[in-house]
Amino acid sequence: MVTPNQAPVRLTFGPFEVNASTGELLKHGSRVRLRGQPFAILVLLLQRNGEVVTREQLRERIWADGTFVDFEHGLNAAMNKLRRALSDSAENPRYVETVPGRGYRFIERVDCGPVMSCPAFQKPEVRDELPPRRRSPGLWERLTWAVGALVCLGVGLRFRGAPAGLPDWKLARITADSGLSGFPALSPQGNLIAYSSDRGLNGEQDLYLRQVAGGQPVRLTFDGTGNSAPDFSPDGGKIVFQSNRDGGGVYEVAALGGKARLLGRGGLNPKYSPDGSQVAYWVGTAAVNPAVPGSGELWVIPLNGGPPRRIAANFSAARQPIWLPDGKHLLFVGYTSPRAYENSAIDWWTASTDEDAVERSGLYEKLVHAGLQPQVTVGRLTRTLMPSPGCWSAMDKAVVFSAGTGDQNDLWEVGISPRTGKVSGLLRRLTAGTLNHTTPSCTPAGELAFTTLETRRDVWSLPFDLNRRKAKGPLERVTMGPPSREHASLAKQGRFLTFASNQAGLVNIWVRDLATGEESPVASSSVEQHYPVIAAGGDKIAFSAFEKNARDVYVSAPGGPSEKVCQGCLRATDWSLDEKTILVFAADPYQIDALDVASRRRTPILKHSKYNLVYARFSPDNRWVSFTARTQPDRALIAIAPLDGPKPVPESAWVTISEVTLGDWADWSPDGKTVYFSSRRDGHSCWWAQRIEAISGRPVGEPRAVLHLHGRVYYEPGSMSAGWSVGGERIAMLLAEGTGNIWMMSPLRSR
Repeated sequence: MVTPNQAPVRLTFGPFEVNASTGELLKHGSRVRLRGQPFAILVLLLQRNGEVVTREQLRERIWADGTFVDFEHGLNAAMNKLRRALSDSAENPRYVETVPGRGYRFIERVDCGPVMSCPAFQKPEVRDELPPRRRSPGLWERLTWAVGALVCLGVGLRFRGAPAGLPDWKLARITADSGLSGFPALSPQGNLIAYSSDRGLNGEQDLYLRQVAGGQPVRLTFDGTGNSAPDFSPDGGKIVFQSNRDGGGVYEVAALGGKARLLGRGGLNPKYSPDGSQVAYWVGTAAVNPAVPGSGELWVIPLNGGPPRRIAANFSAARQPIWLPDGKHLLFVGYTSPRAYENSAIDWWTASTDEDAVERSGLYEKLVHAGLQPQVTVGRLTRTLMPSPGCWSAMDKAVVFSAGTGDQNDLWEVGISPRTGKVSGLLRRLTAGTLNHTTPSCTPAGELAFTTLETRRDVWSLPFDLNRRKAKGPLERVTMGPPSREHASLAKQGRFLTFASNQAGLVNIWVRDLATGEESPVASSSVEQHYPVIAAGGDKIAFSAFEKNARDVYVSAPGGPSEKVCQGCLRATDWSLDEKTILVFAADPYQIDALDVASRRRTPILKHSKYNLVYARFSPDNRWVSFTARTQPDRALIAIAPLDGPKPVPESAWVTISEVTLGDWADWSPDGKTVYFSSRRDGHSCWWAQRIEAISGRPVGEPRAVLHLHGRVYYEPGSMSAGWSVGGERIAMLLAEGTGNIWMMSPLRSR
């Protein structure tokens, strides 16, 4: 029996149950992801349900001294995560009400279980703060202590295990832009910082330089073509960076500005060697999982002339290199298997730039042992998420990197032997909080700069005359609020839209009636669901689910049961007009099959000995199919192929429409005379239209841009959150909008 001085085992409200001792939030018995500061806010609001909890009270009770993040930004992010977990709305709240200018109030009745009563609750009828009411100190104080312990363990920010009251870091905010500033690079002397920013203006990313001590930034680039990932030369005189200009590549510019020169085509995340004579970079597409063969290659280019040299050429994928202090070895994310998603084949590796010697670091096993599993399982969804090395910390002989812990990424470091490249020290957590902490940059003296990042993703719609290739109105946001969404699929009749969302906790498939605005889950499940594709009539939806470490394709009618139709298929990409056939891709390399839904029989229609073939879509008359052929680590082709001949369709019958990146794909106009596709032809991910001949399928003229996205709202081709389709005189797409700023940590004493 519970005594009066014991905290209740559980608190319940609506379908939810809170267990303060374990830090769990359950909905109908299933765990909902909520931790850290958002969970602590929920418990504090429950403790004072019906009363206003001010923002200042939240700061004092939950944001401990020494927290580096901007409190206002951090609180807003935490409240968004809390509302997302509760499927609540700030505009029409059921649980958490915003009291403008003051704080928040929990407005639903809270129960403490059958053996103990909660404090009296009276639902407020006005938005003013209620007078204080009597409560049971023993019950609520013990509840607060339990949660406080969890908060201290999970989100209280202390760096490097510093003793209480003696933090050994000085924290400074470098930028305070309303838009997105990130990818910081500290000069070797630690007095300058280069970074990418839209400066809160038009959303176009350019490079800026400023003094760490303060002052106005100097703009280094002016074309806004995604200029980012800068790195200083060892003498601080030059900066190398990646850009989307002219098809993308690695460029070098003087640190004080000037004309940039191209070093290598298609390069990403360039890094100077310690002696400044070479630049290492990788070629590929960051949105594609590192455990996919052919998704990345390492290159080194000498700065005194000569062609680039490929490093670790025997790896099936390699990316994100940084130099070890000897200047002769690269540390990188490497994958060795010819098949996708084999977790034993991925790790950090070192490779010599002078010979073929490679060495495995052993970080993968250390992450698994520490519970930072690069193979992440949520529900039954399994993904290989190996963090990338960020920067070398000479003071600690360690590598700093960003790794996911729950809903956000924090900074960690791990000791690495500069001689062998093997893990030689403990994992240490450097930051914690509600925002994503990414892109670290280190100096020899021990300073560390990084980005605090928050990204929201919503479905957008563009009214469009698809046959005439003309917009009929402005771009409109369809979904609102904190839940994250991914992969929009629009029925051909244009009324029903489906997407994946975590608005009920776990990522499942949802359908929205565009005529009424009503949303409902398609098939709720304890298994995460992704990549929905809706049939022409809107009454059937195919989607992917991970179960027992295998990805399968299911079909469901909204509100009806789900039925597995293809075991081992990675994902479905389109329905035939009669809704009897689904296009799927699977195998190694990926090939495109036609799946008969009734018989479960798969017929290969497109395959290649080297290329991964993905994202197939039927033409309106089902006589053609469009698809993406991944030909290089950073290049692909949009092509179409006729379906009235032999299967698989021979490569000689393919018709190339355009060169794109790995994550881009195509869709068709209703009359079948135009192929729409996403592409970075102008340095940004935009939409283009290509007219084709009705009989031969050959392109007519040049592609024409139909939607430019050069601002803060952008498209992420190839990522799990991407996705678009056409139907009913509109284009529906999943777009992202990021905000972020740069912070710096400086050591106060020797460590």
